[in-house]
Amino acid sequence: MPSRFAPTLILLGSVTLVSCSTPPASDGSYERFMGLAADLQQRGDTVTAAGLYEKATQLPQAQLEAWLKLGETRLANGDARGAERAYQQALERQPDSAAALLGLGSAQLRQGKLDRAVTVLTQASAQPDQPEAFNRLGIAQILRGRPDAAQAAFNQSLTIAPNDLDTRCNLALAYALGGKSQRALDTIHTVVESARALPRHQRNALLISVLAGREQDIRTLGLDDISNAQREKLLAEARRIKAMEDPQAQARELGLVDTH
Repeated sequence: MPSRFAPTLILLGSVTLVSCSTPPASDGSYERFMGLAADLQQRGDTVTAAGLYEKATQLPQAQLEAWLKLGETRLANGDARGAERAYQQALERQPDSAAALLGLGSAQLRQGKLDRAVTVLTQASAQPDQPEAFNRLGIAQILRGRPDAAQAAFNQSLTIAPNDLDTRCNLALAYALGGKSQRALDTIHTVVESARALPRHQRNALLISVLAGREQDIRTLGLDDISNAQREKLLAEARRIKAMEDPQAQARELGLVDTH
């Protein structure tokens, strides 16, 4: 469900996955397709890039990287089902690929296949150094109405990548939805006080303050990147979401999965 707050719980922008570094067979057509697709993807033309990556996957010397890139660009184009198929093909070739597992779980998350996403993202997070797998696992758990499991996943992500402000926002939101208001406030305050805080982090701080029942504290937050008009609009939306009694409905209303 699209939301006026989307994206609040952040999937960290467009999905960028680690590609397999195995060199392709020395065939000009495969290398040409991959090179052209990579150039177009870098320029932002993910639609044409996806078509070229798909052509590359059909060649006899196609490597795992081609399927990963096909999934990545399809997901960027909003074709989550097509991305899911591409990542499944990648896993046929390398069942323990962390990039393929993360991509597959992300594609299932976009489609609302939450139980499947949790299963796959749990496998992805078992691979070494996968903070983003834990982050997306936390998103899936919140959408399933399981804030405690989400908090555990976000904390695991922060153990690996402690300076990630987006994941810290996600953790604060999970605390708020789980009724742990003071933890939510303490967590989001560390985000707002960071020199790296961006406008989206300030918007999250406002939202979490309302959900945690401390709307009166908003004036003490450093929300200088939000205009008065934006602040009033965000406050109205935050109050509406807070009025909902079901935390799972609140999570879904927040538009937790980005549309990039």
